[in-house]
Amino acid sequence: MGKQFKTSTVSVQKQTARVNATTRSDEVQDKLKEITGTLSEKWDDTEEKPAAVALGVFGLVGLIAADGVLHNIDGLPLIPNLFEFIGIVFSGFFIYQNLLFKPDRQAFKEKLSKTFDDIL
Repeated sequence: MGKQFKTSTVSVQKQTARVNATTRSDEVQDKLKEITGTLSEKWDDTEEKPAAVALGVFGLVGLIAADGVLHNIDGLPLIPNLFEFIGIVFSGFFIYQNLLFKPDRQAFKEKLSKTFDDIL
Protein backbone atom coordinates (compact mmCIF):
# COMPACT_ATOMS: atom_id res chain seq x y z
CA MET A 1 0.00 0.00 0.00
CA GLY A 2 2.92 2.32 0.66
CA LYS A 3 3.94 2.17 -2.99
CA GLN A 4 0.47 3.10 -4.19
CA PHE A 5 0.49 6.15 -1.92
CA LYS A 6 3.88 7.25 -3.26
CA THR A 7 2.77 6.73 -6.85
CA SER A 8 -0.40 8.76 -6.41
CA THR A 9 1.52 11.50 -4.58
CA VAL A 10 4.01 11.70 -7.46
CA SER A 11 1.12 11.77 -9.92
CA VAL A 12 -0.55 14.62 -8.07
CA GLN A 13 2.76 16.51 -7.92
CA LYS A 14 3.24 16.09 -11.67
CA GLN A 15 -0.30 17.31 -12.37
CA THR A 16 0.25 20.30 -10.08
CA ALA A 17 3.51 21.09 -11.87
CA ARG A 18 1.72 20.95 -15.23
CA VAL A 19 -1.00 23.32 -13.98
CA ASN A 20 1.63 25.72 -12.60
CA ALA A 21 3.57 25.60 -15.88
CA THR A 22 0.39 26.30 -17.84
CA THR A 23 -0.48 29.21 -15.58
CA ARG A 24 3.01 30.67 -15.93
CA SER A 25 2.87 30.18 -19.68
CA ASP A 26 -0.44 32.06 -19.83
CA GLU A 27 1.03 34.88 -17.72
CA VAL A 28 4.05 35.12 -20.02
CA GLN A 29 1.85 35.16 -23.11
CA ASP A 30 -0.34 37.90 -21.62
CA LYS A 31 2.73 39.96 -20.74
CA LEU A 32 4.17 39.49 -24.24
CA LYS A 33 0.88 40.61 -25.80
CA GLU A 34 0.90 43.69 -23.56
CA ILE A 35 4.50 44.52 -24.49
CA THR A 36 3.95 44.03 -28.21
CA GLY A 37 0.81 46.17 -28.02
CA THR A 38 2.74 48.94 -26.29
CA LEU A 39 5.55 48.71 -28.84
CA SER A 40 3.05 48.85 -31.71
CA GLU A 41 1.46 51.96 -30.22
CA LYS A 42 4.85 53.64 -29.78
CA TRP A 43 5.88 52.69 -33.33
CA ASP A 44 2.66 54.15 -34.74
CA ASP A 45 3.22 57.36 -32.74
CA THR A 46 6.78 57.71 -34.05
CA GLU A 47 7.03 60.41 -36.71
CA GLU A 48 10.67 59.75 -37.62
CA LYS A 49 10.59 56.04 -38.41
CA PRO A 50 13.83 56.04 -40.46
CA ALA A 51 15.64 57.82 -37.63
CA ALA A 52 14.34 55.25 -35.12
CA VAL A 53 15.53 52.39 -37.33
CA ALA A 54 18.92 54.08 -37.84
CA LEU A 55 19.23 54.56 -34.07
CA GLY A 56 18.54 50.86 -33.53
CA VAL A 57 21.10 49.85 -36.17
CA PHE A 58 23.75 52.17 -34.72
CA GLY A 59 22.98 50.84 -31.26
CA LEU A 60 23.56 47.29 -32.50
CA VAL A 61 26.82 48.30 -34.20
CA GLY A 62 27.94 50.02 -30.98
CA LEU A 63 27.11 46.91 -28.99
CA ILE A 64 29.17 44.75 -31.35
CA ALA A 65 32.07 47.24 -31.18
CA ALA A 66 31.93 47.31 -27.37
CA ASP A 67 31.95 43.51 -27.32
CA GLY A 68 35.08 43.49 -29.49
CA VAL A 69 36.84 46.03 -27.27
CA LEU A 70 35.94 44.14 -24.09
CA HIS A 71 37.05 40.85 -25.65
CA ASN A 72 40.46 42.38 -26.45
CA ILE A 73 40.78 43.92 -22.98
CA ASP A 74 39.92 40.56 -21.45
CA GLY A 75 43.01 39.12 -23.12
CA LEU A 76 45.34 41.54 -21.30
CA PRO A 77 46.84 40.34 -18.03
CA LEU A 78 45.66 41.96 -14.76
CA ILE A 79 43.08 44.25 -16.40
CA PRO A 80 40.17 41.73 -16.12
CA ASN A 81 40.94 41.23 -12.42
CA LEU A 82 40.88 44.99 -11.89
CA PHE A 83 37.55 45.29 -13.70
CA GLU A 84 36.15 42.42 -11.63
CA PHE A 85 37.24 44.15 -8.42
CA ILE A 86 35.71 47.45 -9.57
CA GLY A 87 32.46 45.61 -10.40
CA ILE A 88 32.33 43.98 -6.97
CA VAL A 89 32.95 47.32 -5.24
CA PHE A 90 30.34 49.09 -7.36
CA SER A 91 27.79 46.33 -6.73
CA GLY A 92 28.41 46.53 -3.00
CA PHE A 93 28.05 50.31 -3.06
CA PHE A 94 24.81 50.06 -5.05
CA ILE A 95 23.38 47.54 -2.59
CA TYR A 96 24.42 49.73 0.36
CA GLN A 97 22.92 52.88 -1.17
CA ASN A 98 19.66 51.46 -2.58
CA LEU A 99 18.75 48.05 -1.20
CA LEU A 100 20.13 47.53 2.29
CA PHE A 101 17.74 49.71 4.31
CA LYS A 102 13.96 49.85 3.92
CA PRO A 103 13.60 53.65 3.35
CA ASP A 104 16.31 53.51 0.69
CA ARG A 105 14.59 50.52 -0.93
CA GLN A 106 11.28 52.40 -1.04
CA ALA A 107 12.91 55.50 -2.54
CA PHE A 108 14.69 53.37 -5.13
CA LYS A 109 11.43 51.60 -6.00
CA GLU A 110 9.64 54.94 -6.45
CA LYS A 111 12.46 56.31 -8.59
CA LEU A 112 12.46 53.15 -10.70
CA SER A 113 8.67 53.31 -11.15
CA LYS A 114 8.84 56.98 -12.13
CA THR A 115 11.56 56.30 -14.66
CA PHE A 116 9.65 53.32 -16.06
CA ASP A 117 6.49 55.44 -16.41
CA ASP A 118 8.45 58.22 -18.12
CA ILE A 119 9.85 55.77 -20.66
CA LEU A 120 6.53 54.13 -21.47
